[in-house]
Amino acid sequence: MSDKFKPGDLALTLTSKYGFPSMAQVELIIFLLKDQKAEQPHGELWTAPHDGWVVGRKQEARGYGFFMPSQLMPLRGDFAPTGQKSKAVPA
Repeated sequence: MSDKFKPGDLALTLTSKYGFPSMAQVELIIFLLKDQKAEQPHGELWTAPHDGWVVGRKQEARGYGFFMPSQLMPLRGDFAPTGQKSKAVPA
């Protein structure tokens, strides 16, 4: 599992799929490994095609997607590359 993410974190989608547009804010639900099975809300079993996160949108009661960690950008913590962090301007 990616150490950048944990269940409950917020992230932005970097690609459009499962009805989620690019740059949609989502909540990470659970990380699944390739071939791991999960039960969908309507009771059907689903098999993960690759390692990734099941995500949902807080503003919508339904609608889940599945994204690889590389298709998500975290919205918490300090993930700015070194040298790209904003610095205070001395007064």
